[in-house]
Amino acid sequence: MSEHVLAVILAHLKNLNTYKLQQVDSLWKPRAYKRIKDLNVGILGLGELGALSALDLLRIGFRVQGWSRSEKAIGDVKTFAGAIELGAFLNTTDILVCLLPLTPETKGFINTQLLEQLPKDAYVINVARGGHVVDADLLEQLDKGRISGACLDVYHQEPLATSHPFWHHKKVHMTPHYASVSDTNSVVPQILENYQNVLNGTELLNEVDRNKGY
Repeated sequence: MSEHVLAVILAHLKNLNTYKLQQVDSLWKPRAYKRIKDLNVGILGLGELGALSALDLLRIGFRVQGWSRSEKAIGDVKTFAGAIELGAFLNTTDILVCLLPLTPETKGFINTQLLEQLPKDAYVINVARGGHVVDADLLEQLDKGRISGACLDVYHQEPLATSHPFWHHKKVHMTPHYASVSDTNSVVPQILENYQNVLNGTELLNEVDRNKGY
C-alpha cells in the first residue's frame, strides 16, 4: 500500500498521467512540475496502513500530516484529531490520501463539504473503500477545476460499470483495487499463529473492535 501511494504521488508531481494523455494526441508540451518539498501530503486515517504510509513518505522528504478520529503520535508526522481539527488539516493538505476504515461515520466522508476545504488544485487519492467518496461531488469539483485530479483504486461497485464517468474523465486515474493485495507468505503465518493463540487462550493478532467497526 505504501509503495502504491508513493508511486501515485510521484506520478502526479511529475505530470506522468498528463503526458500519457498528450502522447495519445501526439502532443509535445513540457509542463512545470513540483518537487517533494513543495507540497503537504495529508493522510486521512492513521491506522496501521496510514501510519506506515505517513512514515515512509516522511523518510523520503515529504511534509506529512495525518488526521484520525482520536489522537495519535507517529514519529515526526504532524497529527490532527477529531472533528474540531479536521478543517485545519484539510486547509493545509495539497495531496489527500484516504486510508480510513469504512464505517457508518465515514461513509460519504469525501464529499463537497470536505473537498471545498482543501486548497485549490489539491489532488485526491482513495485507496481505502469506494464508499468513502461521493462520486458526483468529486466529479463536480474536478469539472469546476478546484480539484486538480484524483487517483482511485476502490469504487462503490467493482468492477466499475462501463457507463460510469470515471472511466473517461481525463482528471481521473484508475487502478482495479490492486493497491495492496494479501500475500500468502505473510498471511498464512499470521493465521497459524492466531490458531495457536486460540488453543493457548492468548491474545489474538489484528483483532477487530466491533464497537469501532474496524
